[in-house]
Amino acid sequence: METILIAGGTGLIGQQLSAYWQQQGHTVRLLTRKASNSSIGQYHWNPQTSVLDAAALEGVTVLVNLCGAGIADKRWTKSRIKELFDSRVETTACLWQHAQSSPTLKHYLSASGAVCYGFEDDTKTYVETDPFGTDLLSEITREWEAAADRFAEKCPVTKIRISVVISGKGGAIPTIAKPIRMGFGAILGSGTQAVPWIHIHDLIRVFDWTLVNNLSGVYHANAGHTDNATLTRAIANALGKKIWLPKAPAFIMKLVLGSLSVMVLKGLKTSNAKLVKTGFAFEYEELEGAVREVFKH
Repeated sequence: METILIAGGTGLIGQQLSAYWQQQGHTVRLLTRKASNSSIGQYHWNPQTSVLDAAALEGVTVLVNLCGAGIADKRWTKSRIKELFDSRVETTACLWQHAQSSPTLKHYLSASGAVCYGFEDDTKTYVETDPFGTDLLSEITREWEAAADRFAEKCPVTKIRISVVISGKGGAIPTIAKPIRMGFGAILGSGTQAVPWIHIHDLIRVFDWTLVNNLSGVYHANAGHTDNATLTRAIANALGKKIWLPKAPAFIMKLVLGSLSVMVLKGLKTSNAKLVKTGFAFEYEELEGAVREVFKH
């Protein structure tokens, strides 16, 4: 059994991953901005001031970094863009500063983003060895992964490039579902923009799979691809609603969202072949079933 320390453990992925690993018998600790409370496995840190309770790392064999401000949560102002970088790069630097001397650490797992290739070619299916793009999202991911790679001096490093997560508890799906529930759902832009996706349960299993099988390097975490129109209709069907409004024009989305509009108006495809070749099998491979599952509760 492992002793696992998670940064970003209170988010959508972190909460479920923590519970999953505890069920597997691992010891799981979380880093928090709150005061340390070792009795419940929570330890204080502050990446902005490079502070981390040394007790958090005692005996830790696996370090997991899920930190990162939500890419699509707010408009991309200058201050928000800085936050998007810092919440990923600075947090990783803080972890490295404190963990590099650990005598027990044997694996570093980092979340990463599938939207790191740019949106120049929507006909291509990208593999992990393809170069990064030149846009903002690509640059954020490049710096994020470069910071994670510092741990390669010490232990294997796994970087999991996450796609759109199918979950009813957070991420993009509840955001899309909100206007649909109110009867105002609409397909965005052309509706043909590609969306790589993964059910939250399978994403948790991907993290566990890379740990159990001691995999290192970069892996795409996506079960398949859909498009904006199909995803929107799948959510509407799961909620028993109809999409009756016309498509939301791209220029309106650009006015409302600014540069953030690229997140909903552009798409890309990523291959999961590398992960599948390791023996991983997705439990949710069909979009409609995955969406229905997260809304059935």
